[in-house]
Amino acid sequence: MTHVWRFGYGSNIGLRTLKEKKNLNPTRFLVGTITGWELYFMPGIMHVEPGWAAIRHANAETELHGSAFLIPNDEADGLDRQEGGYDILPCKFTSYDGECICDVGLYVPKKGKSTSEEGIPSLRYLRLLQNGAKEGGLSDHWISHLHSFSHYITPKEVRAQTEQWISEFHADPERKGDVWTSEKLAKYDGSHRDETDSTKMIPPHTSVMEYVIEIDPKCRVFPSWKGHNVTRRNL
Repeated sequence: MTHVWRFGYGSNIGLRTLKEKKNLNPTRFLVGTITGWELYFMPGIMHVEPGWAAIRHANAETELHGSAFLIPNDEADGLDRQEGGYDILPCKFTSYDGECICDVGLYVPKKGKSTSEEGIPSLRYLRLLQNGAKEGGLSDHWISHLHSFSHYITPKEVRAQTEQWISEFHADPERKGDVWTSEKLAKYDGSHRDETDSTKMIPPHTSVMEYVIEIDPKCRVFPSWKGHNVTRRNL
């Protein structure tokens, strides 16, 4: 078997996102439902992506709407690594046209993980679902359901602190004039030791909107953020 099926209900729901941001090449793309599961948002990364799409068990009649896409095995392996916070459960998918496909890989919260605690998605993330559902031709009922969720609003004090840091940066000629190349940034992925003290690791950095930011070691982020520019991925 050279290709496998995966089911998207969160950021993987839209064909455009799969191709342009996930670098996948689906040979088939269908929209439809899997029964027995309901959509909710689990806690994510505070202030950055505070809520991610997840699912939990529901009654047998409950329908989870989304897209089933057929991709090469190596691409599926890469996607599974990106979705490392989930297990993969084979499920039966039924398209809106009535086509049934078994063993479609469904991303479910890892075994033992609580599904009672909820998060609030960012507007950017929520729009990925809403726009992907509209683009894919999901039912009007499901699109309305996606629009019923609230989105995260940055607290005023957090916004004020961010604006203060940006202002301080622009007021410091030395920091503002320190231009990093992508090659330099790549060395700050958290895997290199400090050349002046081999007992210490160089803290990871990321770049977004032309700013280079040091990542607090206690902060949980995607491994792909470390040492990379994540502007394109997060717009």
